[in-house]
Amino acid sequence: MNPHLDAALCAKYPEIMKERNLGAMQTAMCWGFDHGDGWYHILESAMRLVQSHIDMHNRKGASIEPVVFEQVKEKFGMLTIYHRGGDEYTRGVLRMAEEISRHTCEECGDIGYPTTSGWIRTLCEKHHLIKDN
Repeated sequence: MNPHLDAALCAKYPEIMKERNLGAMQTAMCWGFDHGDGWYHILESAMRLVQSHIDMHNRKGASIEPVVFEQVKEKFGMLTIYHRGGDEYTRGVLRMAEEISRHTCEECGDIGYPTTSGWIRTLCEKHHLIKDN
């Protein structure tokens, strides 16, 4: 992902991204977000929902273990989020984000579909044509 988008997510969600600048011996987040810019809005929306849920429960005194991203990447044509912490709701939000990515172009965010040869990626028609040429 574009370094500016990476930095924006880290600045907006410092608790979720607290391992972003640790070394490779401590976390796979040291490599950043290993996917295209097209999934930025899916990821940002999921992070917003997760952080809002945790903040709301913490204000009510019902503590939820903070969510910390350990690795975020493209795998088999979809967004894959490895994390720890959270609860059933946060796991559901992150799983939904992963599923939405299966139908979203990894490059631009338009409606996409998986490639059928080589490395599986989810791309729109325009980016399929670019990949094939």
